Amino acid sequence: MKINLFNTVRAQELKQTLQNYELQYKAISGNIANINNPDYKRVKTDFHEMLTSRINQSGLRATQPGHIQAGSNSPTGSLTVDNQNPQVDMSREMADLAENQIRYEFVSRALKQYYAGLSSAILGRTS
Repeated sequence: MKINLFNTVRAQELKQTLQNYELQYKAISGNIANINNPDYKRVKTDFHEMLTSRINQSGLRATQPGHIQAGSNSPTGSLTVDNQNPQVDMSREMADLAENQIRYEFVSRALKQYYAGLSSAILGRTS
């Protein structure tokens, strides 16, 4: 029987979340790089498909009209043109960048703790 300690569902979710935040970094950096381009339309990341996939996997069901409706099984977000706010605003981009940085750091620390726990279990040490 093969035991896979390093590629569990939890580890995969954390890695996927980091990849999504990396995609957000790319969107924000592209927006900032094109701030002086009048023909450029602001790009944003769409995590709706990822969210609905997570809801489907969790077994949660919408029972009220205001609940989020699940639909797709796509594991990652995607880059889309922001039709509601097509102009690049440096203040908004910097705020989005700061928020994304905080979220990325949180998830990377969670992944680090996950692997540190595995290391402690394998080596028989406590922190």
